[in-house]
Amino acid sequence: HVGLVDEAWGYFNSMSKVYGLNHELEHYAAVADLLGRAGKLEEAYDFISNMRVEPTGSVWSMLLSSCSVHKNLELAEKVAEKLFAVDSENMGAYVLMCNMYAANGRWKEMAKLRLRMKKRGMRKKTSL
Repeated sequence: HVGLVDEAWGYFNSMSKVYGLNHELEHYAAVADLLGRAGKLEEAYDFISNMRVEPTGSVWSMLLSSCSVHKNLELAEKVAEKLFAVDSENMGAYVLMCNMYAANGRWKEMAKLRLRMKKRGMRKKTSL
């Protein structure tokens, strides 16, 4: 992925510098997703935080998923708060964070998050 990350940065930067194009949300999201998949989580977080357009819940959600894959709970907590600020009803994010807390034995945090879900009238659906 590292080679792809460098190549993506080249394309992203050339869009504005060489071709005079403005970056749209989709361009930022693609770079952020690639950074997250490559395990460059802090770089992805900084990139999203400094985008020239407002990050959507789906952009934060992509990074949260990458935090889960790469087992970075500390950053996942920061990302989840950003995500919940723009998309407070994202059930998948709540469940993912509960699972990450459980996997790390952080039962108090998991219980707090489940209570927060309950107060919002959210329920984790049971599978058959």
